[in-house]
Amino acid sequence: MSNRDSSIRALAKRLGKDYRVTVIDLEPVVYRDFGNGFNVEISGMYTTSMRKKATIYLWHGDKQPDCIIVKTVHDVCREDIGSVVEDLHDFSEDLIHIGKDNRESIFNLKFKAWNMAKGRATMTCKIIYGSAPKFTESDRRYFDRGNYSCKALLQDRKGRPVVISQNKDKDLPIWKVVFGFSSIFFGTYEEAIAYCRGRFQDSSGKAV
Repeated sequence: MSNRDSSIRALAKRLGKDYRVTVIDLEPVVYRDFGNGFNVEISGMYTTSMRKKATIYLWHGDKQPDCIIVKTVHDVCREDIGSVVEDLHDFSEDLIHIGKDNRESIFNLKFKAWNMAKGRATMTCKIIYGSAPKFTESDRRYFDRGNYSCKALLQDRKGRPVVISQNKDKDLPIWKVVFGFSSIFFGTYEEAIAYCRGRFQDSSGKAV
């Protein structure tokens, strides 16, 4: 066994029991099947260099011609591979939530053009003094969560916030509506706002 074989096998072992070494397009890669129709290919790690960065592909399907690359993450440091793969797993689950779980629906979503506003990567906090909090559209930045950026802020009939957020991924910017402990996923903003009509109000108390 060559040093490169030993190195890539050691990486797969360190990442965990769900990972294995296989060959894709004549290249030894680290592979993980999510078990939900999606899988990841970790390319560029057939090397003894600890500084070499990986390219990680999220796939749907594993056989031609039905498989499709959903998302590609470039220049991933060796120590960050595990966390990036977990983010891709969560992303694949989001796609399933909105019914994008086959090649045709993913293709249509991936190659549809969206204008995507830049959002914050971390959540900030707002301290409110007084009685019940009152939120306005200018408070949207306080409701950014992880990879999702708040694009609209509504309220339920008790004045509690309802957040319409968009995933920051420029290729597959999934939308979700968050209220209480519930998250509902949608493929477009129009679908998200249609769900909110009749259920929620805008920040001034008017029907959506």
